[in-house]
Amino acid sequence: MNGNEISSSVFNIIQDIRKNGDKAVFKYLKMFDGIDLSKEGYKTAQKTIGDAAKNVSPELKRAVKASYKNILAFHKRENLQIKKIWKIGRKGFITGQFYNPVESAGVYVPGGRFSYPSSVLMSVLPAIAAGVKRIIITTPPKKMSNEVLFAAQLCGVKEIYCIGGASAIAAMAYGTEKLKKVDIIVGPGNAYVNEAKRQVFGQVGIDSLAGPSEVAIVADKDVPVDYAVNDIMAQVEHDPMAKAYLFCESREKTEKIKKALPKEAFKQLKIEVCTLEKAMEKVNGIAPEHLELLVKNPGALVKKVKNAGAVFAGYQTPTASGDYWAGPSHVLPTAGSAKFASGLSVMSFLKRTSYIEMNKNNKKAYKEIMDFAAAEGLEFHKKSAEIRQSSKCKVQSSNQEFSQSENL
Repeated sequence: MNGNEISSSVFNIIQDIRKNGDKAVFKYLKMFDGIDLSKEGYKTAQKTIGDAAKNVSPELKRAVKASYKNILAFHKRENLQIKKIWKIGRKGFITGQFYNPVESAGVYVPGGRFSYPSSVLMSVLPAIAAGVKRIIITTPPKKMSNEVLFAAQLCGVKEIYCIGGASAIAAMAYGTEKLKKVDIIVGPGNAYVNEAKRQVFGQVGIDSLAGPSEVAIVADKDVPVDYAVNDIMAQVEHDPMAKAYLFCESREKTEKIKKALPKEAFKQLKIEVCTLEKAMEKVNGIAPEHLELLVKNPGALVKKVKNAGAVFAGYQTPTASGDYWAGPSHVLPTAGSAKFASGLSVMSFLKRTSYIEMNKNNKKAYKEIMDFAAAEGLEFHKKSAEIRQSSKCKVQSSNQEFSQSENL
């Protein structure tokens, strides 16, 4: 399907689920997944979630638990860096801000060609660190693997629904009889998921509109050939739409890398020989999802990074370290959106609220407000300030807790 056909198809699914709820959800499960869940429902039973761990290998359990620990620690630290309450006290008034988490979040875990327990950890744990009370997961029924369920159980997620595609996005955005709506939807997906998120934005919040995965690799003359080759192949194996860029300062090393790559990789790969300085200019223009700095002194190049979702510094740091294990979420901006957007984080689940408190004796401020309102022709805006300026009311309200709070 082309873009217009996808948009039309997604619109029809969303409107059907919005109007008919679970009846429509069951219809699309049967249509797209060949599964009839009208009797047992599409919410995964707690016993099924609990039993999943029994069928996960000890090795993977250890890896998932280590990843869980690193990701949660990273986002808890991130949460501490956010000023939960700050204020500016000036003569006659106080202004400031405070943050609250969204009350509920829906995490879409994609299906596609693989099963993605890593997407559970990378999307759920930032929400947990932010303080979101209700977190649900939707994922296509055919990809409801033991590994995905184990990761969800480890994160403490109790609401898991086997719905995929635009149906899942519509159900989370508008709610059904069996699935209560959420406030924000996060997580990557295919073109239908992306389009559905675009169409429901405003009804709910979304993290981003994700395009194909991409990596830019900047390599110096000493880069180990096998490192670069395997990192390129790790990128192109995502799917046929994934992109890789290689900027290397050595023509000789570039030729060795090209010879070691299979021919099919070049369909998704662009290679250029250039200086490291020129490479960084190219990178900032691309604004890649992942940026690998396969150089001896990555610190010097990190200072030149303006646009990138995540940076992987030095020979020993493959993109896979961020995909699975290190800590920062692997849900990152794609298709050049790193020029104005950031990856999924605690901030994605927080709402910022402004605070204003005025003192009744601030006559000058009230006069300035009145002058603004008069200039714009808003009579009662003016009067709302004027009455306070002239009022003999002796009561002065004050939020002592906020007014006296220190920056966190």
